[in-house]
Amino acid sequence: MAGYLCIAQKAKVVDEQLNAEYQLALKRIEEEERALRQTWPNTELVSLFRAAQRAWLNFRDAECQFAGISSTPSPWQGVQVEECKLRMTIERTEYFRGVVAG
Repeated sequence: MAGYLCIAQKAKVVDEQLNAEYQLALKRIEEEERALRQTWPNTELVSLFRAAQRAWLNFRDAECQFAGISSTPSPWQGVQVEECKLRMTIERTEYFRGVVAG
């Protein structure tokens, strides 16, 4: 149980960071879309960015479920799944920082 609690606390912080960086990246994408529409009126970046994030969340969850279940045939499987999600969320947060810095 302690493993779950530790991961849950870290996940809360990392999720907040991900959401903050996502919002910053979304603003950057909105600005880019507005600029591109001056030349190409049908440019659509924001909806694609949002769709990509939804797809990434589904991928992360499926990937981590597979990795956690296949790597540890024990009661620690759930912790392995959550640690994987934590790692991938940190990586995605860094990706968003790159989008903003762009």
